[in-house]
Amino acid sequence: MEIHQLRYFRAVAECGSFTRAAKREHVSQPSLSHQILKLEDELSAKLFDRTEKVIKLTAAGETFLPTAQSILRQLAEARSQIREIAGVESGRVGVGVIPTVAPFFLPNVLANFAKEYPLIEVNVTEQPGTVLLELLRDHRIELAIMPVHPDTKGITSTELLQEQLFAVVCDGHALEKHKKIRLEQLGGAPFLFLKDGHCFREDVLAMFKRANVQPRITFESGCFLTILNMVKAGIGVSVMPEMAVKRGSGCKFIPIESDRPVRTISLVELQGVQRTRAQELLVNFFREPSDPRSRAVATAVTALQSSAAV
Repeated sequence: MEIHQLRYFRAVAECGSFTRAAKREHVSQPSLSHQILKLEDELSAKLFDRTEKVIKLTAAGETFLPTAQSILRQLAEARSQIREIAGVESGRVGVGVIPTVAPFFLPNVLANFAKEYPLIEVNVTEQPGTVLLELLRDHRIELAIMPVHPDTKGITSTELLQEQLFAVVCDGHALEKHKKIRLEQLGGAPFLFLKDGHCFREDVLAMFKRANVQPRITFESGCFLTILNMVKAGIGVSVMPEMAVKRGSGCKFIPIESDRPVRTISLVELQGVQRTRAQELLVNFFREPSDPRSRAVATAVTALQSSAAV
């Protein structure tokens, strides 16, 4: 049994496809498939059901996967420890992030982190919060950036930032000159919003409910940029978090009166799992915005606050 066979097996299990797994592992598909067959021969068991369009684990594969993941994780930790002794910072960290945070929060932070730690590989997965929690519990990622309920079992969280809520209207809208807006003022207008599955949608709808307002949702999308373009065209109004406030978008962003921020973005980890050196470095980078190396974390909020009046 070879280490690369375990890596290929894990990749196929996680990707649900030999093609995607081969691409992720930077190997040809025939070579990956051949190594999986060799592993199955050695174990005397089929690990994957290949009869369906989406590759699924067999019962034997389901049993073997946690063992393979554990072996690969231990090897990665050992490699990281040896390199740490040698004075070389390296390793691999799997990070999950929700779609309404990823494009605004991560690019600058990860770019700065890569400059300082070029040998640490950060693999990013973008999924809704419920999926990220499953990935954490399955040990397929080590960290997640997302809002999380304080009573969620089995995880620990570190607050990264809090966001204010902004109403979004087009140029020339009757509300564009207002310094602040109440949710009641948005109740009758066509409302353009995120579709089901986004935790930001749930947070905002809960705020509307507390204000006894029923938004008239006429358009749903999975992308803030699409919603902004629709608002710019005068099709309706919307609500955005600070991260999505976009200077020069042709929209007006007006703070909404609220008794609390829309959401708290946290760094989430499994409870009781010891961090590797690479994970520790990334966690520190995320949660110390006062450090010049990771000041990009704070920039996501401070720069956008000044653009909100545009």
